[in-house]
Amino acid sequence: MTIKDLIINFIFSFAVTAGFSIFFNAPKKSLIPCGIVGGIGWCTYVVMANSEYISNVFSMVIASAVVSLFSEILARKLKYPAINFIIPGILPLVPGLGLYNTMYSLVQKDYALAVSTGTDSLFKSTGIAIGILIITSFTKTYYILVKKMHLKKLEEKLEK
Repeated sequence: MTIKDLIINFIFSFAVTAGFSIFFNAPKKSLIPCGIVGGIGWCTYVVMANSEYISNVFSMVIASAVVSLFSEILARKLKYPAINFIIPGILPLVPGLGLYNTMYSLVQKDYALAVSTGTDSLFKSTGIAIGILIITSFTKTYYILVKKMHLKKLEEKLEK
């Protein structure tokens, strides 16, 4: 994959993500950051999926974790909920073609292909959920610990 291909992938995934942000009534101030999150997430997936050493499912986990991480960062910076960035950001990653092909194979009574593509789509969808869950859990835990440390310092100051 060349850098030109990667830039084209980024531009189209940026457009898709920004478009869905409009559809989901995201604040206007967050449209460009949403597009950037989606573009970075998709490019992460494409680069990793083209590697011969990394599976598509693991690529999906990492890409969705990247989307979630950038969403959490932007949520703090722009003072919006992280979900405003996560939902549009993962849309380019959703295995829609795999789900379509699964249903098409079922209609054509090609059950072996339906099971194969359905399983792959299910694993990719699960990978998206796991990537988001990991980063969101770490972020929540981090901020709980920071808050407890801050409260402990305040208590120590009051005792003095």
